[in-house]
Amino acid sequence: MKRLVSLFAILAVISTSAQFTVGIKIGGLAFHQQKVSPNYYRLSMDKKGHWVGYLGCSLTAGYQFNPYIGIKVIQTLMPFDCAGKFSGITHFGIDFQDRIVGIQNTRHNLSATVGPLFYYRKNWKDVPNYYVDEGFVKTNQKGEWERKFIWYGGQIQYDYYFNEQTAISTNFLPGYPYIYTFMTGVQTVLSE
Repeated sequence: MKRLVSLFAILAVISTSAQFTVGIKIGGLAFHQQKVSPNYYRLSMDKKGHWVGYLGCSLTAGYQFNPYIGIKVIQTLMPFDCAGKFSGITHFGIDFQDRIVGIQNTRHNLSATVGPLFYYRKNWKDVPNYYVDEGFVKTNQKGEWERKFIWYGGQIQYDYYFNEQTAISTNFLPGYPYIYTFMTGVQTVLSE
């Protein structure tokens, strides 16, 4: 932990092009790896129930120390998840950025954030014909909420800047081995 704090202190001091960004994304589309009946999910898009739609919004805030590393916080709320229940994801992590190899302009940006992730949802036990305890989430004492804390969570983001400040942004959250989600929206550079 001391090494990580020292690394952030050094990066903050030597930052050459620090910037603060905010973004909003709506979603979305999810891929469920496990085999289930497509009738379990309200917005199932294929016969096997793997591709599922959901309604959600994700807010991001990031600070880049330089063009390669920064920090990011992401708050996602889904009032209508794959099972039609309320859920959310809170993520904070180190943001590694790099210009896509072979493209020599500033329009394209790819980043990966690694750090703790907290997933929570209203209990799915009353979803008709669905609830099977997979052992992935834990239920609170009252049985109203299910949750999962992951130390090694992460997300991948691609930004296409159509001007110097604003980008179309797509997030990919790899929730291996259960679910993979996609959201798209806008990201803006607030200061440089």
